[in-house]
Amino acid sequence: MEGGPLSSGQCGTTVHAVALSLSKRTLWIGTAAIAGVALTVFAVSRSHHDTKAHAIARDVPVLEGGAISFSDAFKTRAGLEFGTVEKQPFKPAVSVVGTVAFNPTYVAAIGTRLRGFVRQTHKQEGDTVKPGDALAEVESAELGSAQTSILEAKARLDAAELNVKRERELLANQLTTAREAEIAEADLSSQRATLQAAQQRTKVFGGDHQGQLGVFVMRSPIAGQVVERHVVPGQSVDGDFIGYKVANLDHLWIELSVFERDLAFVMRGDPVEVNPVAAPKVRLPAVVAHVGEIIEEATRSTQVRVAIDQPSVHLRPGQSVHATIISNRATEDALQIPRDAVVFVDGNATVFVADTDTRVRPVTVKLGSSNRERYEVLSGVEAGQRIAIAGVFALKSELYR
Repeated sequence: MEGGPLSSGQCGTTVHAVALSLSKRTLWIGTAAIAGVALTVFAVSRSHHDTKAHAIARDVPVLEGGAISFSDAFKTRAGLEFGTVEKQPFKPAVSVVGTVAFNPTYVAAIGTRLRGFVRQTHKQEGDTVKPGDALAEVESAELGSAQTSILEAKARLDAAELNVKRERELLANQLTTAREAEIAEADLSSQRATLQAAQQRTKVFGGDHQGQLGVFVMRSPIAGQVVERHVVPGQSVDGDFIGYKVANLDHLWIELSVFERDLAFVMRGDPVEVNPVAAPKVRLPAVVAHVGEIIEEATRSTQVRVAIDQPSVHLRPGQSVHATIISNRATEDALQIPRDAVVFVDGNATVFVADTDTRVRPVTVKLGSSNRERYEVLSGVEAGQRIAIAGVFALKSELYR
């Protein structure tokens, strides 16, 4: 009946349900408590980590009122070092890119000189030759004709000499007239001239009366290396054909293009350091041999020729090099700073002047000429001022934070 007393079965069921409910509630409370403790531990750990990270992040330079302040720890980490602006004689240097070229004094182009065909070649590209070495042989009817004329002229000269000898003997015995003897002498002179002309014609063709008839031997006039060969056996050639090019690569030129603004520091005789692009660590000594007299309007530059002899490494014509011309015109009492002290901020040359060991000011300077190690300073700093000379890029980054 509704609202009546519970039976023993109903009472047992109710007690079991209540116990089950209390067990679930206890489990939920325990789980919640554990989660709360974990969140608390995480929060405390995170707070400690954030505090530590915040403390580390604070050890950075600070830009205040146009000056950069930093700690001793940052100075050590960045490798900051300071030096002094100096005033002393300054030798500028001009750095340009150049190209290796042949020195024409040590180059020979060997032509065929006459019409014919190539019978044989003796030298190839890369071969080393001495003066007089045979390069190739060319058969030519023109040379053969010229050499034959020498033989004919020599035979007529021999006959003329015999005739003169005979006429002189006859004249001595009064068996001939003086006029006949004079005619014989004139003919002898004519035959001598004819022989000389034939020999000269043969020499122009590059042959001689002692060589094989009709064969012209191409020979190198200088010592060096065969750098070009344009003939092969059986090839027909004309008299103006260049068959070989020989060069002595111990004597070369470096061709440079120097801008007009740098020409005041370049003169003949200045020492030069040549650095092949293919061998960055190599430094080859050279000297300025010629400074051009004409400024090219398009580039505002002129050609400077550098002579280099007996290079310690193999240089090839056409090869690219870096060249640094060390001027002999020293500037007296020039303000100087190390190249590593300069950074460019918004296109302006900038140095960091030290107020203290932990405070610097960025200062724009106007640079003059330079060399491998230092810049000449025209304005912006004074002699004796302390500036940062190492670690300056760490300071430059603060200007762009």
